Amino acid sequence: MGLSLPHAQPQLFNTPLEAGVRSLLILDAFAPQAFDLATMSLMDYYIVHSGDAGGPPSLHPEINARAGEYFVRRHLVEEGLLLMARASLVEQVLTDSGIAFRAHETATAMIDLFGSAYNRRLAEVAQWMADEAVEQGVDLFLESLKSHLERWSHEIVGRATDNV
Repeated sequence: MGLSLPHAQPQLFNTPLEAGVRSLLILDAFAPQAFDLATMSLMDYYIVHSGDAGGPPSLHPEINARAGEYFVRRHLVEEGLLLMARASLVEQVLTDSGIAFRAHETATAMIDLFGSAYNRRLAEVAQWMADEAVEQGVDLFLESLKSHLERWSHEIVGRATDNV
């Protein structure tokens, strides 16, 4: 008779799997476009904080350190993208500026299997981002997302110095 160990609940939030699923939803919405890691990190932030960009209500609550949250995402997003690539859901492509990622043709079929309300909401926000990028032009859309982050960084620094 062996020891019975308590079963730990798997960690789902803030994991490469969660970031990979968000990346997959983004890339599928933007298919066949490919984006580099920096752009994917930016869009990963806005898929859960879409209200900050004038989009649908944010899925995650607003926090004062939003700009900081964006900057710590990069490694997690990279791990998530690589996980999705190993699952043949995301392709790595070589571009003039380096490695980029795009949805594999099997991505949509896998996404259709995601049934939770949260994942459906993520897919809706990813589609909103893709629609905005078409309407504004991808480069202009991404620049507007970056400008929001820069503004928050300045606001946070300003509040911190006001409290000193």
